Amino acid sequence: MNKVFIPIVILALLAVAGFTLFFLNQNRLNEQKELMNNQLLMLQQEQENMANTEQLLREQKDISDELARQADEARRMAEAQVEEERQKRELLVAELNKRLQVEAAERRAAEEAQMLLAQKIAALEVAQEEAKAALEAVEEARQADRQEAQALQKETETLREKIIEQERTLDELSDESASLQEIHDELEAKQIATEEAIVAAGGKVELPYPEIRSPNVRRREAIYFKERMLGQTEYNKAVY
Repeated sequence: MNKVFIPIVILALLAVAGFTLFFLNQNRLNEQKELMNNQLLMLQQEQENMANTEQLLREQKDISDELARQADEARRMAEAQVEEERQKRELLVAELNKRLQVEAAERRAAEEAQMLLAQKIAALEVAQEEAKAALEAVEEARQADRQEAQALQKETETLREKIIEQERTLDELSDESASLQEIHDELEAKQIATEEAIVAAGGKVELPYPEIRSPNVRRREAIYFKERMLGQTEYNKAVY
């Protein structure tokens, strides 16, 4: 009886052990399966995150490329505008210098006319002094010689008429001189304004130094100082 019971007990124990091992293995498999599922979910999540990151990076790159394109376009437009303004400024300076040449020629002509008129006035004043001296001499001769008084009367009248005519001519020349001075002042003011406009536009006055008009030496030197500074600035830009 004991011999029969012992194998049964052993088989029962083995069965229990087998079932225990089966359940333990099943639990372990379930745990491994759950772990693998979790790892798979994590992997999928990471892939989704990587896809989202790649999409975000692509979008950021597209934005950066667009901003770079806009910046490059803005730079090119700014450079084009600067070049256009430079060309306009050069054209303006060239036109102003052409006008300045005309204004300087007109001003020189006015000065020459003033000089000729001044010489004419000076010569007429000398002639008038001579006529007055001659009249005075004739008057003295008439007073000294009563017999010659009648003969000198006509010469006296001629000299007096000459002096009156000379005074009238001098008055006309004086008026003409005043008018010429006014014209000269206007022409000089126009020339000065044009010179200042050229310097303000960053250009150079294309006139010889003595031809530059100025009410004082300081202004003329200021023009050349600005031109020298402008030239130095342009040189620095070319070097650097």
